[in-house]
Formats: sequence, structure tokens, C-alpha cells
Amino acid sequence: MASTVAEACEGMADDLRETFELPSIYLLVDGRLRCQAARGYFQVVDGFTPSAGIIGRVVARGEPVHVEDAQQDPNFIAAIPGLAAEACVPVRVFDEVVGALSVESMTQLPADVVEVLTVAAQHLGAAIERVGGMPPVPLAQRLARIAVGLTSLTDAAEIRRRAVDGAREVSGMSSASLNAVGPDGTWVVVCTAGPLAEALAQWTHEEHQVIAAWVEAGTSSHFPGGVDVPRGYEFLLRSDVRAIAVQPLAVAGRVTGLLITADTHPVPHDPSVGAAVELLAAQTAASLANAEAMAELSRRAEEDPLTGLRNAASFAADLAAATPGTACLLIDIDHFKAVNDSFGHIAGDRLLCALADELTSNLRGDARLYRVGGDELAALLPATAEQASTVGLRLVEAARRVRTTVSIGGALVGDVVAGRDTPEAARLHADRALYRAKSAGRDRFLLAGDEDR
Repeated sequence: MASTVAEACEGMADDLRETFELPSIYLLVDGRLRCQAARGYFQVVDGFTPSAGIIGRVVARGEPVHVEDAQQDPNFIAAIPGLAAEACVPVRVFDEVVGALSVESMTQLPADVVEVLTVAAQHLGAAIERVGGMPPVPLAQRLARIAVGLTSLTDAAEIRRRAVDGAREVSGMSSASLNAVGPDGTWVVVCTAGPLAEALAQWTHEEHQVIAAWVEAGTSSHFPGGVDVPRGYEFLLRSDVRAIAVQPLAVAGRVTGLLITADTHPVPHDPSVGAAVELLAAQTAASLANAEAMAELSRRAEEDPLTGLRNAASFAADLAAATPGTACLLIDIDHFKAVNDSFGHIAGDRLLCALADELTSNLRGDARLYRVGGDELAALLPATAEQASTVGLRLVEAARRVRTTVSIGGALVGDVVAGRDTPEAARLHADRALYRAKSAGRDRFLLAGDEDR
């Protein structure tokens, strides 16, 4: 009689080896199928997801499979060359599929192979039940899986969500929150989960300051509960928090946030669990810092460094994606070279920045402004012909308020009759309208096709 799951699997593999050439047993461990025992192989394929290979398919569907021509099955994953056939059946423990029992062969398998394996799987499932069922996944393995998942993420919101879910899983507490200091210095809750989520989200800045003080030295803090709450911590009782642990999120020695786990019942302190959540907090802080750096790089790649407007590459990409009903406006600063020649490039830069700010403040809704050249700007906005003209004239007026003038040409994407059905065609017609505006004396807006309307 086996006393552990490992002994049960090894014993079953030995029994199957008496009849079959290549038996193996896989069980679900933390979301992946891990080989528990195999006989006759010089290498073992491990770590199946519950959808990969024939073994994964059997576990996902809970149904046995007999593949008579393995090489023709699209799900077949060969552990060794020359395999001809495979049979696989699910293993159930307490009526739940927990793995699979498989045999492979260099020749055809007997017709009754599924029936034989089904009986073997039933015996294995019963043996696992006798020793108490599937063993829990080790804490270190669960932590490693969560941490590796965090390292692959670049979206800050998804990192926070995964961190909060991971903190609940690793700590064993029912609820968790991730808190950060906002731009104005106020503590804010950026992500919560669990039955205490709403209560945790309602803590005030002052209450967060109390909690932050517990870990300001870089240590973690755990209130296991079961004793009276000291004066000043009454907000824990108000929130129905009976146990709480706090981990600082630190980057380069500076605390940037808090990872909090909480429960409605006392939770004894376990140093190994505390260390695991501490490592999770450290990985969360590093992943968030990396995501912030990536976002900054992406922003800089799309931004003009002088004016802060979107740059020419961003304009080209947005124009290419523009849909009918989008107005394309091309803007030239009149006599800008004379400003640089007479007053210097610093004065020219100041004029560009002032104009960019003024034009931006005169755009509404989804309109976007770009710097596409030295003295050339552009705008994209959803608009009809009448609306585009209104905006164009408003921008001409706005430029005068910073003591300069602009010439603007516009065209509508999707104007099929006028030959502006594509974004690039609309840009070409806007450029021609801009040229006519400059030829007509500058300091004005012209919409392509106005002469035909």
C-alpha cells in the first residue's frame, strides 16, 4: 500500500511496464501536467498545459483517447523518435480529473488498451484518495509562478491586478490591496480584491499614513489578530479587518507603495509566508518600475521633445488609421525663418512652444495636434466640412494671440467625390489647400474643395 502520491505513481508505472512498452503518469501541479513516473524513456516531456498534446487533451476533456497513428495526430508530441501509437486515459480523484495515465509504443497497441488503462487509472485514483488526495503545491513553487508571470508584463494595471491576486494566494488571506502615493502626495488605493476590497478602498490618506509608518524602515508588518487593537488603529475594526500584513513596495530604497493583505479572521504569523509575500512585493515594485520606464520610452518615441506635441511618426501612424469623417489640417507658421534669422533660434523655439500651447487649448475632444517639421504642425480631428472650417478659423485666430500668423490647409478623409477617399489622398489635398492659403496672403484657413462647394 502506497503511503504517498509519489509511491502510488511509481508503483503503477512499474505495474504497467509489465504489459506496455512506454508507460507514464502525469498529474496537474499548479496548472501544468508534471510527469510523476515514466518507464522505458531516455527523455521525458514535462510541463504540459491542459490543452497541449494528447495528454493535455485528455485532461481538458476528461475523455480517453487511443491514437493508432500518432504521427498523423496534430496533438501528438513525440518524446522519442519512432513512436507509432499512444493511448491515454484521465485519472480522477474525488470525481475530479487531476491527471492522465499514458502508454506509447513503437508498434500498434492492443485493441483493449483503453479498457486496461481505465481500470489502472481507477486504481491509481483510489490510491491517491487513500493518502488524502493531491498534495498542496509548495509555497516556493506558487511564488515562482506568480513572480515569473509578473516579469513578463508591461501593462501597469495588469501588474497590479496580478500582484493583488498573487498576494491573496500566497498569504492565504481573503483580501488584498495595492496602494500608491499620488502626484499630489496623497495615498490612493489603485487595486483591490476580495471580500474586504470595498472597505480597504475607503481608507483615508491619514489612515494610510498610519499603515505606511509601520514599514517606513523597509520592514514588513503583520498584525495576526486575536488581541485588542491599540488606540489609533480603530479603523481596522471599522473595516472588519481582524488580521493584516503590510509589505512596502520599494525602488532604489524609496517606498513607492504598499501591498496589503487582510482577513476578517485572525491569521497567525508564518515567517515563510511573510518572506514569500515580501519577495512578491519586491517583484511587483520592480515590474511596475519597468512598466513605467517602458511607457516613458514609448511616450518619448511618439513625442516632439521641444513642444511636447506628438511627432511626425505618430502623425503618420494616426493618419494611416484615420477613418472617413476625419479632418486633416496642415499648419505652417508664416515667416518663421525670419524669426530665427532676426532673433535667434531660442526665440524661435519659444514661439513654437507658445503656439503649440495656444493651439492645443483651442482644440476639443478627440482632436490631436502634431509637430511634423521645423515650422510645420498638423491636426487630426473628427469633423464635418463645416466643423473643420470652424476649427481651422479658430486656430488662425489663436495664432494671432501669440503674435504670429499661420496658414492652414484642410481636407476630409472619405470625400470620395472629391478624390479624398484615402487618408494619404486627404493629406495631399490638405497640402494643396495649404499652398493656396499661403499664395493668397497667408494668415488664413482653406478647406480643400471650398472652390467647388
